[in-house]
Amino acid sequence: MNVFFQRPQRLLRNALRAFLATAICFFISPASDISVISSQAKAENILEIFKSKPTGKKTARTRRTAQKKQSQRARRTSATAKTTAIPDDVPVPQPRPGSEENAQPEKKQPEPKQNEPAPEAPPEKPSNPPTPPAKPDEAAPHDEKPADMKDTRVYQTACPALMNGEVRGKLIAPLSDQMCGERSPLQLTTIGKENPLAFAGPITTNCAMAVTLAQWAKEVRTAALKSFGAEIETIATGSDYQCRLVNGGSSGRISEHAFANALDIMSFRFKNGRTTELATGWNGTPEEKEFWRAVHKTSCDMFMTVIGPDGDAAHKTNLHLDQGCHGDNCTSRICQ
Repeated sequence: MNVFFQRPQRLLRNALRAFLATAICFFISPASDISVISSQAKAENILEIFKSKPTGKKTARTRRTAQKKQSQRARRTSATAKTTAIPDDVPVPQPRPGSEENAQPEKKQPEPKQNEPAPEAPPEKPSNPPTPPAKPDEAAPHDEKPADMKDTRVYQTACPALMNGEVRGKLIAPLSDQMCGERSPLQLTTIGKENPLAFAGPITTNCAMAVTLAQWAKEVRTAALKSFGAEIETIATGSDYQCRLVNGGSSGRISEHAFANALDIMSFRFKNGRTTELATGWNGTPEEKEFWRAVHKTSCDMFMTVIGPDGDAAHKTNLHLDQGCHGDNCTSRICQ
């Protein structure tokens, strides 16, 4: 109801203001040459002045209305704040790119304490990567040693006569002297498995000679029993291994002695106390002549080279025995 009554009053007031403004303008300048348009403009300006100055009653009412609305808004805001959950993590505003605030301060390295030891440097990585383990089918045989270990093994050949007891002695270190030498030399003390014959001193020879000497010992023992009726106690020898030319000359071919492949027989001592030497026995008593010729024949049957007193002057005192190669197929023998 108040709204319907307020509108006629407002219209009436506006009309009264317009009338007053027109009257004032008319009385102020009745005789001026101001045009009607100018008078109307002044009237409108005055009317705007009156419009812009609200009455005290309206101003008070407007203030109360504004205060009421503000209090209602405050109550609604407080109620909303109570029901609205405040997030735990409030996002921090990020500075714009390129600004000074975006620059991070330099981090200071912590100073090591005096009581604490300095940190150890990490171990250096090896320049060469480790070699991966070999596959089972590519693994080295068990008897092979790593490449970085020095191979100290001496590669020699086993001798069956020594292993079977047909001769007694030992395998010694390889012999090497310029063009002379033997990789698997033997040092023998006795020859023959049954009723062995002893040397007056150890001899150095190769395996081929050892095998033949073991067989030769049986025949020589038989000859000694036949001629002297006694067992052989010792056998005296001349040259065995010697790095020299044939007959010790200054020219010519290398002797078989230089390869531990020869032996010179000088004399025999029997267990009955008798002794026979090749130098005197070759043409000595009948027993000695029989014995030395039996030994010479047996030697020619077993060794590849046999040279006695009838061969040359260099062998008047020694019976030379060796297993040297003669002929194209190493099947020829020399028996002198």
